[in-house]
Amino acid sequence: MQVMRSLPIIAQILLMPYYFITKSLYRKIWFCFFIMISITVTILGMDTYLQTSSEMKRIAIGNMEQISNQSAATLESYMANVKNVAWDYFGDKNFQQFVKKMGSEPDTYSHYSAKFSQFLSDNPIVDFIMISQLDGYKLSSGGVKSMDFDSSSLEEMAIANDGKGVWLSTYMIDTITGKQVNTLIFAQAIKLININLNSPIVGVLYIRLSPQYLNKWLGNIASEKQGEYALVDSKDGKVMLPANEERLNNQMKEMDSLFAFSYGVSSKYLYGEEQGGKTLFVSNELHNTSWVLVGKVPLRVLLKQVNALAVRTIFIGAICLLGAMIIASVLASRIITPLKQLKKGFVSIEKGNYEISIPVRSRDEIGYFVKHFNRMAQEINMLISKVYESELIKKDAQIKSLQSQINPHFLYNTLGMIDSLAALHEDDRISLISSSLAKMFRYNISAGYMSTLQAEIRQLETYLTVQQIRFADRLSYTIEMEEGLQTILIPKLLLQPLVENSFIHGIDHISVGGEIRIRVISLSDTDAAIIVWNNGPSIEQQKLQALQVMLEQCQQQNYASNSASSIGIFNVQYRIKLVYGNHYGLTIQSEEEQGTTVTVLVKKMGVEEPLYENNDRG
Repeated sequence: MQVMRSLPIIAQILLMPYYFITKSLYRKIWFCFFIMISITVTILGMDTYLQTSSEMKRIAIGNMEQISNQSAATLESYMANVKNVAWDYFGDKNFQQFVKKMGSEPDTYSHYSAKFSQFLSDNPIVDFIMISQLDGYKLSSGGVKSMDFDSSSLEEMAIANDGKGVWLSTYMIDTITGKQVNTLIFAQAIKLININLNSPIVGVLYIRLSPQYLNKWLGNIASEKQGEYALVDSKDGKVMLPANEERLNNQMKEMDSLFAFSYGVSSKYLYGEEQGGKTLFVSNELHNTSWVLVGKVPLRVLLKQVNALAVRTIFIGAICLLGAMIIASVLASRIITPLKQLKKGFVSIEKGNYEISIPVRSRDEIGYFVKHFNRMAQEINMLISKVYESELIKKDAQIKSLQSQINPHFLYNTLGMIDSLAALHEDDRISLISSSLAKMFRYNISAGYMSTLQAEIRQLETYLTVQQIRFADRLSYTIEMEEGLQTILIPKLLLQPLVENSFIHGIDHISVGGEIRIRVISLSDTDAAIIVWNNGPSIEQQKLQALQVMLEQCQQQNYASNSASSIGIFNVQYRIKLVYGNHYGLTIQSEEEQGTTVTVLVKKMGVEEPLYENNDRG
């Protein structure tokens, strides 16, 4: 009281609530409860709102990307069909002669006129098809009396591509509204192909997409009035076919990053401002064109349910706060002494609960002990957490380091094979090899170092598909997996080095009858085995014994010092023991005329099981 009297009057007034609370243990406890419950309710409410809104955004982005990808794929399939038809005409020698002599053969003219009409009937997405002779004769179908687009510039671009068809932006005049409507047209120069290298161009084939069909298609892909879609030219951000041009046109010009697609990425999303509100934009490129499918939905629409949830949360939180304060008042009147709280704290420490924290309610000797008790428990808990986290980080770094070491042997062989086939002659195998290689690369660089056994087997099937092309009749393989083992988690790319060794040390050394068998079997409720066998030459006994000894003594330093020929096996062995423990690993058996068998023993680890559980490596 003497200290308070010595302060200015204004300071005394400001400090009155503080002194009023601190003079009573009951009021201090009651006030502390109020602060803690208020903060808890606020944090929970904010966390619920943020988590729910984030999930709604994620779902919306996923849905719009899925719709956009599917819609773009559908349109691209139609466009691919148009391109295929144009290429059929391009390679048709009769059609080449017809274009050259157009106007002189009425029967042929009628024949192709009927074919054009039938094509339009079978493909409603196309509203106009025309073949234009360079000398001026034309044959068209589609109910268009004259060309309502700039055919001269389109003809120049088609001729410039020298027989390679190209999708171009064009326009037409709507006969009902009289307005200019944008669309896409496929222009294909027709050449008179002969045995000479110089095949002259005799005409240009045009196949135009229907703007009315595209507008109807854009309306159909809108998701329950939560999204609008438009086709936009990525060159200048101009809306070519809009869902609502007035609302989208200006926005697109300011969002260049929405159209900046990187290699292998055909869809993007970002947030932008529109009419004073934040809006989600999703884009998907149309390959071989400058057009992009763009969808948008305002965030206020996405978060409508979330905002309603926030109001209910505030109301429920207020009721909970009121009820909690009533309970806190009752408890505060009957609270135990600080010494009993301190005793409970020591009991918690004895039981291993180092996260205990006792409120410091006074500045006397008891408060001093409580304060330093809390500090001691916090420091012990911090030290335990640091040691545990450092061990996890170390093992995680070791696994990622091992996983990043990919044997380039198969990559070099495959690329060399693709190059040889491409140089000699056209072959469908090139397409299969390239697509298989792309799948393997996507799997290799995908996130995470653990994968399901089913995904790993699928990767092996892709790899063996490529090798089957390489070895042809010299190779046969089988893959068998017992039911129920597909979801077992194993380190990614664990099995491919073993199959690669089957080729390097086995199949490569025999000229006929090469065979590889892969079996996945269950050994018990906790263990499974993956068996890789090949009928190649057996391993020399001395070398096999040395290899088995080194596998039994496999440590990180041994792994790093091995030769390149065996680094893949030691990589597999070390990763297995690092993930599952010393009880697991691989064994090798090889006998003359019996082939070589590599058996990998793994634990049946599911997605819900911790990665380092029961790991006896320390």
